[in-house]
Amino acid sequence: MSPIVRVAAVLLLAAIVLPGVLSACPLCKDATPDAEYPGGSASLGRGFYYSILLMIAVPWTAVGTVAFLIFRRRRRDRAALPAGGVARLVPDSRGARS
Repeated sequence: MSPIVRVAAVLLLAAIVLPGVLSACPLCKDATPDAEYPGGSASLGRGFYYSILLMIAVPWTAVGTVAFLIFRRRRRDRAALPAGGVARLVPDSRGARS
């Protein structure tokens, strides 16, 4: 089975299974009867709590990930510089690459 087919199968399975387990947001519970959800309206507060945590955590995680990737790239580029610490922007007069 090719990797593309595997990914498509996992995504299809997730699209079928997850909506029954997860709700899009806590307010979606107000539109349906309490009998459809375990815990009824008692889980509404917990849904708000986790939604707020998610809304706070995702932007900071994204910014932290980008900052880490920039930091790692700069560190690798700095380690690849010659001993003098200055990158040669122009090839030497013989045209050889360094």
